[in-house]
Amino acid sequence: SDSGTLSDEARRSFVQIIADSAKRMGNIINELLLLARMRQGEVQARPLNMASIVDDALSRLDYMIKEYGAQVVVADAWPPALGYSAWVAEVWVNYISNALKYGGRPPRIELGADVLPDGTPRFWVRDNGEGLSPEQQAQLFTPVTQLRAIHVEGHGLGLSIVRRIVEKLSGEVGVESAPGQGSLFYFTLPPGDEQEPANSHPEAV
Repeated sequence: SDSGTLSDEARRSFVQIIADSAKRMGNIINELLLLARMRQGEVQARPLNMASIVDDALSRLDYMIKEYGAQVVVADAWPPALGYSAWVAEVWVNYISNALKYGGRPPRIELGADVLPDGTPRFWVRDNGEGLSPEQQAQLFTPVTQLRAIHVEGHGLGLSIVRRIVEKLSGEVGVESAPGQGSLFYFTLPPGDEQEPANSHPEAV
């Protein structure tokens, strides 16, 4: 009898579950390594290929986007900015995963950017969630003093870490929101003169 064997469909399903679990674990490991590197000091801010960084963040969260049946709209162009690509990718992963978890049902997420009057590039994630009161907004981005106080879910080490990353890169974080109107989480970076050449990230497909 072949009652002990799995159908092709069940086998594919298990393989997908294992692959998704590996992605979740990979995200946690990336974040812990990032924290370790941040404690070692400064990094050299360089021109960013933001399109490639955003693609990387979305591919890391592909399992979650499918899980939530989310629609993700991505900007066609990005203003030039300076930063450290591995850290900036973590900021996007954090913001996008939060938008998936706390957005509408199904989530509709927009990733975009604008340039402030002083020339500072601002990058943002807009969700279609319930929105946040001023009191709730005031509790976001609060500093975390000890690693053991961080609740690791596999989708991000929290907005306090985002704030630390962005401030180390000489930028700022914030949120614009109102109850019933969704939320826009943003971060700024120093302006860059020009985009990094696309072929400088051969590993980003």
